[in-house]
Amino acid sequence: QDESCMYSPTGKAAKCRGYREIPEGNEKALKRAVARIGPISVGIDASLPSFQFYSRGVYYDESCNAENINHAVLAV
Repeated sequence: QDESCMYSPTGKAAKCRGYREIPEGNEKALKRAVARIGPISVGIDASLPSFQFYSRGVYYDESCNAENINHAVLAV
């Protein structure tokens, strides 16, 4: 069953003032961005079996599909 939208502008917690793109697969650029800009939102293809066993560091699987982003994390 469909529900009505629950969005309320008085309840917003943050405001996006802009964004920057980091080159895909460039760990050094990601590290610099975290140090200079702050936490970075990251989209991941989490459908692969290798993601189930991921525990630390920068996740990498050559089978990742950039068109199948289904999980979000924050790099800090």
